[in-house]
Amino acid sequence: RRPPRSTLFPYTTLFRSSENPTVVDFVIDYLRANPDFFMRHPDLFLHLRVPGQAPDGSRSPAECQNEALKAALSACQIREEEQKLRDSLLDSDEKSENIIRFATDLLACHSQVELPNLVLSFFISEFRAAHGLLRLWPVKANFSFFPFAERLGPDVEAALGSIENFYLGENYGDEVAHWLKIDPVETRGVLILPLRSHTGTVFGMICLCDADEKKFTRGTSPNYLKMAAKVAETALTPLIN
Repeated sequence: RRPPRSTLFPYTTLFRSSENPTVVDFVIDYLRANPDFFMRHPDLFLHLRVPGQAPDGSRSPAECQNEALKAALSACQIREEEQKLRDSLLDSDEKSENIIRFATDLLACHSQVELPNLVLSFFISEFRAAHGLLRLWPVKANFSFFPFAERLGPDVEAALGSIENFYLGENYGDEVAHWLKIDPVETRGVLILPLRSHTGTVFGMICLCDADEKKFTRGTSPNYLKMAAKVAETALTPLIN
């Protein structure tokens, strides 16, 4: 219920003479508790001086409120971007440590025949794949009897050479399932990474797959994948004939 107009005059006079903190706090608290106050008393708009209002009074309080909301939203967006940047830096540091650990594990391996298993295990773990496959060609004679030396066929190997960096996305057909001897349903999402020598020749492939067709298109960092691929290529090159 609106108080008699006469009772408003003392507060109005007090505001004009000086901003009494007690009165200011009272008004702020009251308006926060009664957000529809100006809707119930529209005549008070005639006595308001809205911040930033044009001389002719063309800007409405609603417009000023929208600007205040936009400013608050912008501040919130800035904080979100700052948080994203901090998260990105932390994620980058973690990935760098993972790459260093990967390279260290490969250097510490005393048996070349174990290198393909170490490489494949790293990729399956880091990219959270359900299944994985690694193939190399042509390998040196003393490695030719191991599973990683099994050839994929001239057509597949030639097709891998046409992939510029890697492929992430949906898998069509059952060829990957045939390689891994699993149900095609488990290979709907694939990551195919050709392995290249320093001359650019493809000498192998890492294939990861998952039943989730979007598994590798969500959150897979291309730069991280390229760095991991470079380490793998360097480690596996000595196995190639």
